Order: sequence, then structure tokens, then C-alpha cells
Amino acid sequence: MMKTLLLAAGLLTPFSGQDTVQQTVSPQTAGHMVRTVQTIPAPHAVPVDFHTLNGISLDDTRADVLKKLGKPLRVKKDMLLLSTEYQYPDVVVGMRDDVVSYVHVDPAAGRIKVNDEWLPLQRKTLDQALGGSQFTAEDGEVYVRGQRAIKVFMDETSDKPKYVEFFDETEW
Repeated sequence: MMKTLLLAAGLLTPFSGQDTVQQTVSPQTAGHMVRTVQTIPAPHAVPVDFHTLNGISLDDTRADVLKKLGKPLRVKKDMLLLSTEYQYPDVVVGMRDDVVSYVHVDPAAGRIKVNDEWLPLQRKTLDQALGGSQFTAEDGEVYVRGQRAIKVFMDETSDKPKYVEFFDETEW
């Protein structure tokens, strides 16, 4: 019986992100019902697509990155990945043919910005905000939207994020 009551209460409770209706009656509108509809945005809505990580898109060019982040601390050729890395204090932007190939965020940043939302670098929070990983690799959790992916590399001993990378799956 208790389970049935709890189930009924859960079904009758409004969900966040849905329209809620408030009924108000003022002395001036006695006899008339006034309804106000208010849309409440869902907190930490799971992104449908990954457009940017820390403000950088995989469609950005070298000029776009320099405009957004300024002069890098260091530019380094990565012969293994066949890319040029533009290193900033908390982010590394890898480029191939003057187009962003990947974005790497160091854990010292303490947070990442997925599209327009800042998220703390905490496994539970990231998992909730990104809607659960699509698969678990031996070195981290992978969140996929279309051809784009965000991988959170995990420290095996502490279960804390080591770093985060944003990339196009078709390139690798």
C-alpha cells in the first residue's frame, strides 16, 4: 500500500523543465480565474551536442583560437599525433592543418566549460551533467554526441580526473 501511495505521489509531482500552472485570485478579479504559466529550465540539462570545450570548437581555426585565447605560453610540435599544440595555462589546443583537432584540459583548472556551462572536475558531477558515459575505457569515461566525444581520463588509484579531452571520433 505504501509503495502505491509513493508511486502516485511521484506521478503527480511536476517535473523540472515542464510548465507549471499557478492559480491566483485577487480581490479585483473575484469570480475570474487568472492563470500564470511559468517555464522552469532544468538545471544541468544534458547537452544534446558537444560544440565547445572551454570555449574552443573543433571547427575553430588557428586564427580563431588566437583571437579567443590570445598568444599561447608555448607552441610545440607533437610528432606522435602529427599536430601542433598551443599551450595555455589550463588548456592545450591541438591543431592539424590550422584547424583544431583536440582540446586538452588540465585538472589544475578545477572545472571545464562544456558548451556554455561550467562544470567542476568531479566524476559524479560530470557524469550527471553529461548524462552518463556511453562507454568506459580502461583509462576513463567517454561521453559521445554524434562524432564528437569528451573523454575524462581517470587516475586509477584515486578515481579522480587526470585530464579531459574533446575530440572528433572520426579523426582517431
